[in-house]
Amino acid sequence: MKQHLITFILGFLMMISTTDIIISQTVSYPDDPRSFIVEKLVDLTHIQAELRIDAQTKNVEATSTIRFSDLRKGVDSVVFFCPKFRIDALTVDGKTSEFNQAGDYLIIKRNGQVNTLNDHEIVIKYSVTAPNEMYFVGWDDPSAIMRKQIWAHRPAGWLPYAPDRLTMDFRITFDGRFKVFSNGVRESVIDNQDGSKTWHYYLDKEHPFFSTALVIGDYKWLNLETNSGVPVELWYYPEREGWLDATYPYMLQMFDFCEKEFGVAYPYSAYKQAPVADYLFGGMETTTSTVFGDFMHIDGRAFWERNYINVNVHELIHNWFGNDISHLRDKDVWLTESFATYYAKRFEKEIFGDDYYQWERQKELERVLKASETDHYPVGSSRGGTERWYPKGSLVLDMLRDELGDDNFQKAINWYLTKHRQSEVWTPDLEKAIFESTGRSMSWFFDQWIYRGGEPHYRIQYEDNGPGLLVKIEQIQEINDLMPAFKAKLNFELGYADGSRRLFSVYNHQKEQLFVIPKEMELLYILFDPGDRLLKKVTFERPIHNRFDQLLNTPLMIDRYKALVELREVPLDQKREVLYIAYKMGQFHLVKSEILSQLAADTAVQSIEIFRQALLDTDVLVRKGALNVVNATQKRLLKEIETCLTDTSYTNIILAMNALNNINPEQTDNYLRKTKNERGFPGLNVRIVWLEQAVRNGATKYKKELVHYATRSYDFRTRINALEAIMRLNLYNPEVESAIQDAINHWNFKLRAAGQKAYQHFEGNRKT
Repeated sequence: MKQHLITFILGFLMMISTTDIIISQTVSYPDDPRSFIVEKLVDLTHIQAELRIDAQTKNVEATSTIRFSDLRKGVDSVVFFCPKFRIDALTVDGKTSEFNQAGDYLIIKRNGQVNTLNDHEIVIKYSVTAPNEMYFVGWDDPSAIMRKQIWAHRPAGWLPYAPDRLTMDFRITFDGRFKVFSNGVRESVIDNQDGSKTWHYYLDKEHPFFSTALVIGDYKWLNLETNSGVPVELWYYPEREGWLDATYPYMLQMFDFCEKEFGVAYPYSAYKQAPVADYLFGGMETTTSTVFGDFMHIDGRAFWERNYINVNVHELIHNWFGNDISHLRDKDVWLTESFATYYAKRFEKEIFGDDYYQWERQKELERVLKASETDHYPVGSSRGGTERWYPKGSLVLDMLRDELGDDNFQKAINWYLTKHRQSEVWTPDLEKAIFESTGRSMSWFFDQWIYRGGEPHYRIQYEDNGPGLLVKIEQIQEINDLMPAFKAKLNFELGYADGSRRLFSVYNHQKEQLFVIPKEMELLYILFDPGDRLLKKVTFERPIHNRFDQLLNTPLMIDRYKALVELREVPLDQKREVLYIAYKMGQFHLVKSEILSQLAADTAVQSIEIFRQALLDTDVLVRKGALNVVNATQKRLLKEIETCLTDTSYTNIILAMNALNNINPEQTDNYLRKTKNERGFPGLNVRIVWLEQAVRNGATKYKKELVHYATRSYDFRTRINALEAIMRLNLYNPEVESAIQDAINHWNFKLRAAGQKAYQHFEGNRKT
């Protein structure tokens, strides 16, 4: 009777606490200085360009013909971004036109055509040297080791540019020994008498002008065709033909996945992609013609260093989300990037399974919560940045799908993509598409997860009162006008002694809330948010046995991993036996690696045996998990660690070399002999570690080779690896100084940062 009374009272209190009290209030949102749509005076519809490029002088000679129509009367000029352009001739509708150049902009007078709304044509003949956004790789390498390329993933700097959507027709003339890659369908390749070739590409459907690509280099390509008939070209370096399978696995499955998931066919007539050297990012969704960093043009052994699968499908998805449908404002970037990130993760789930998908979600969550330590910009903000547009937006779409259900989510996305084909959209278009296709109003969801920032931090406490659990939920994050308390359906999983599980849900939108979860039998554990679906931080106050039972009894890998994370601060003697059981039960590397990390300092026989098993595991990532934390405690495992010197993973070879060098330094010469022929990838990673250890061990003759890898003869990853080793060795001479200065002046921001770090390191040493 007493328990029933407690339940009734708590239920009554909860009813009162969750009753909405209507009061007048002011609604506030974070300021976004780029939330408005920029005015548009003319509509660009087509660009035709003829380009001739000289690699030695970095000069581009071109004639660009731009068609447009007026959107209003009285437009007396047209403006293009044309930095460093030398204009040789310019006409509007066939007549010579006045123009002036103001800084980076070209302002073209309309010559009396200001009162017509008909189509017009501007023809600009120009040249530009060392153009912005066009990168010349390898042409200035005196040793001729670095591969020679020219590439651009944006048009601003070598084409007259203004933001718009248009069709394209390019003819690019270059040395006939090289291949040329651009947007659209390759119409022809013509041999010229001077030994050059002219490559003709035509893109017949509109796309965002900024998604324009140009690549020139020594390539071959593999022709494929998707099940829906789309021709695909996979470009590769001729000497890496044997690496095609490792670089481009699942290519056709990616098309099948997208077309099935979206219910919309691939929007364009062809698709191709090419690796490029010294690339700034992972890849770029240049329409129909993706470019990506050649550090992902890999062999089989580098597959687990960083493979191209996620970036590959991410950039393919952009042909729907970003190119066919492009975002209207900077604050709508998430409509492009969040969807590509989300669906790439879903594709990997289909290929690698649910545990892999949960691992990806865990990495996204860690990035999001780390970013929140700095600021709370929303996903739908021009200030959101990488961590909000990519991982947070991806997790938000997971939650949106959970709210709508699979069928309604897919129906809404199909409606959105179909309704807005070949157009620009903003966030309200997606919200409206959901409503129109499903009848569901998700305004509260967009308000909370898109327009506002931050994440909830739940503190969960409970007491077992026999028939039920008295649970208290608190939102302990900062709550204010810009970030009110979050609204969410909170799920609790109860695991019982007979192996059964029950789900209990409660709606929460308050700072504090009390409720009762009824018990049906003997309880093993209570789990908050099974599957870790809600984007949040959690402080869950519960006894240690509850965490043990969660680790050993929950069906989902991510819930077992979360229990392990909660056990990190528990003394080893209180959890050792449970960790042993969990390791034997575990299959996925994330769980096994976390257990290895918690057992790393243990000298117990069984802990050493678990490390032995891990070092010989068939899963490369389990071996990596062991090598990451192995130490002198495992000196009895030298033989097993030594087997990793010939590992299929380059990273594992490096980890084994470093571990053995620390644990058994008297055998370093022997280990160097065993690994002397390994080069590694990317960035000659194994070779550079080998050279560093050899120099430390007295082989000074290898200093010259190490320094050479820091010069412009090598790709940026190799140069960064070499500079880091040089700093650790405190190796400084005129050649090092020259390599550092060259890195500081490089256009690749990652290499530039490494050069600045090396400069500061040696400058600091000189001062001391």
